[in-house]
Amino acid sequence: MESPTRKFLQTAVRYFLLLGGLAVLYVVLDFMIDVRPSTIQSSYRFNVGALAPDEIKIVRQDNLLILVVRRSPATIASLQAATAQVQDPQSEDSNQPEYARNSLRSRHPQYFVSYALGTDLGCALKVLELTLQEACSRARYDLAGRALKGENEFSNLSIPDYNFTNNFSTLTIEP
Repeated sequence: MESPTRKFLQTAVRYFLLLGGLAVLYVVLDFMIDVRPSTIQSSYRFNVGALAPDEIKIVRQDNLLILVVRRSPATIASLQAATAQVQDPQSEDSNQPEYARNSLRSRHPQYFVSYALGTDLGCALKVLELTLQEACSRARYDLAGRALKGENEFSNLSIPDYNFTNNFSTLTIEP
C-alpha cells in the first residue's frame, strides 16, 4: 500500500514535468515560428525632408531611433581636423558598415546617420551646440558620431546599414 505522501510527491512530480515539457515546447515553437507583430518591418523608411546645413534631426519608427545630420562644408573640415579631441579618431573599434570606415564615418560626406542611442549607458541622445550627448551620462560625441575625450572611455556611435533616395529626403534603414 502506497503512503499518501508518496502518492502526493508522484503527482507533484508529474505536474512539474508536464509544466516543464510545455515550457520547452513553447520555447522551441517560439524559436521556430516568427510571431513578430506586423508593425515590425524588415526595413524602415524615414521621411527626413530637406535638412538645412548643420541641422540635426532624430526620427523614430516603432522602437528605432535614428539620428540624421546634414553637415556644412565648414563642419566637415573641422571634423576632419579634430582628431586630438576624439577617443577613436580612425574608428577602428567601431560598429559600422564598411562604407563608413572613413574619418567622417558616413557614405556621403554631408550626411551622417547613426542610431540615436549613446554607447555609455545606452540612453537616447540629446543635441547640444554642434555636439551630441547621451541623456543619462556625460558621454559626448561629435557630428561624425566619434566619442569625445572625457573622464571615461566609450565607443563611437553605432551606424546602421542605410541608404538615401537621390534627393536625400527619404532614409531607408536595414536593421
